[in-house]
Amino acid sequence: MLEFYIDSEVKLRQLRQCPVSKYLDAFAQWLQSSGYKQRPAQLTLRAAAHFGYWVSEHAGPIEQADDKLIDTFARHLPTCVCSHSFQGCGSYHAAGARHFLAHLRTVGTVPLPVVEPVPMAPLANQFGNWMRQHRGVTDGTLANYLPLVQEFLATLGDDTSTYDASQVRGFILAVSSHHGEARTRSTVNAVRMFLRFLAVYGHCSPDLVAAVPGIARWRLASLPRYIDAADIERLIAVCDPDSAVGSRDRAIILLLVRLGLRAGDVRDLLLADIDWSHGRLRVMGKGRCESWLPLPQEVGDAILHYLEHFRPRINDEHVFLRVYAPLGPFPSSGPISSLVRRAIQRAGIKAPSMGAHVLRHSAATAMLRQGVSLDIIGAVLRHRCIESTAHYAKVDAALFHRVIQPWLSEGEPPC
Repeated sequence: MLEFYIDSEVKLRQLRQCPVSKYLDAFAQWLQSSGYKQRPAQLTLRAAAHFGYWVSEHAGPIEQADDKLIDTFARHLPTCVCSHSFQGCGSYHAAGARHFLAHLRTVGTVPLPVVEPVPMAPLANQFGNWMRQHRGVTDGTLANYLPLVQEFLATLGDDTSTYDASQVRGFILAVSSHHGEARTRSTVNAVRMFLRFLAVYGHCSPDLVAAVPGIARWRLASLPRYIDAADIERLIAVCDPDSAVGSRDRAIILLLVRLGLRAGDVRDLLLADIDWSHGRLRVMGKGRCESWLPLPQEVGDAILHYLEHFRPRINDEHVFLRVYAPLGPFPSSGPISSLVRRAIQRAGIKAPSMGAHVLRHSAATAMLRQGVSLDIIGAVLRHRCIESTAHYAKVDAALFHRVIQPWLSEGEPPC
């Protein structure tokens, strides 16, 4: 398989003679299946050979390699004086070594790292299971809640029967005095849900839930941040549908601005979620609530164009994949926001926010200005409470101009 990437007989012979040569054919096959082009694959194979020589000279068999050894190898690179033909200090050496180690772990040559479980109080562990089973929360939400619950238990103790309102409020106030509003709100939500869990199983009084203080904030006081319709069209136009990146990004942005999807919704969208015959798509939202949304013609055309012409032909069910190797789904919703930010910058738009969520706000305000009712907007955005949708009513400037009274002119007597 090395011949797929290596044309030179000399380089091929050098790879065949390196300490990890017996693993390189399978590694080259993995690179090919992951969509690596010739030059990046050659550099990655070179890095694997460099790592193999270095390990054999300094650490023993490659089968005992681990992440710490990769870090040590990376520190060696700036001062590399290796005598073999694969020596070098380029950044691709460390990256290639990591990919090689990941491949060896996948095929079982190197054992997977042993991840020590984070010590967790039994109550916190039970709370996590309860949240998954009865509230349908994702692991991402629990990753935010559980450390806060751990902190709460460490402060108040494991004997939940002794909890009282003053202790609960004292904990929240202590957090708010050392952290910002976002951390305080997360703590309030986590503690409130934890106390509800305790009350369900009789570990504390249900009245204690009401002791959790709220964060002072006027309801619907802030204005939604959005991009106006003209700038939205500019944003869509900067995505070149005749390129792999542009075709994918255009389809993603259309989903965000026409249907108000969240970045996580786009990341998790599967091929089976698109019902082409009925012109709709399935979205699994917060709390694992399944919703079917209409698929506008423009959005469907953009997705189909990407699927037919530019989506990598790999065995993966996600609709949107990375363009560059290693091919596969987005690891998180972060790359979705990043591609939106890059498109906003290319379009020269002065946006109030640079992430994907500003397009969700923009979708809501656009529907409102087109005369769509709040009930329908709430259904499209999958809001559970009409007050969440009512937040967007404040951006209807035309309606405001019809209902406000003009300011009294100078000298005009009041009514």
